[in-house]
Amino acid sequence: MTDPEGRRRILFVCTANICRSPSAELLARGGFGETAMVFRSAGFLDAGRSCPPELVAVLAERNIDATGHQSYRLDEASVAAAELLLTMEGSHVQQATMIAPEAYTKIVPLREAAAILEQGPGRGRAVEDLLEELNRERDPRQYLGTRWDVSDPYGRRVKAYRQAVEEIEELVSTIIGRLH
Repeated sequence: MTDPEGRRRILFVCTANICRSPSAELLARGGFGETAMVFRSAGFLDAGRSCPPELVAVLAERNIDATGHQSYRLDEASVAAAELLLTMEGSHVQQATMIAPEAYTKIVPLREAAAILEQGPGRGRAVEDLLEELNRERDPRQYLGTRWDVSDPYGRRVKAYRQAVEEIEELVSTIIGRLH
């Protein structure tokens, strides 16, 4: 679903919406702007939490200000409004689908979306093409393990936050850089 200005809505989802998904949102917005796509993030835990200081510092190294971020709890309206939900773990596909079962076909782990887009042509693929390819022979059991997971740095040292942000930045660049 596009917003009133015709931009595609991309929603990044993680567990608490304080580390991985806000990193993806802020990196996407910082790297690609919001002229063609709108980036938001959400999680499954209570709303109103700030990013850990370690993440704020790591993102500041990239000139990204995360100090104003407040976590948002994923709800049915957010799922419905998004054209594409990119999760940080395979298990998040199942959790988001429990909130809105009809949305299963537009929920995909960040790592899986990048893998699909890396196999095809370079720039200029439509979100619809990504989702069509994703759902062609999709098996929900593939989300039971950790194959598609981006490591959660929460509660760890700054080095873990740096590694997570680098990984998320690479995946977001691959995905958003290839979509139109």
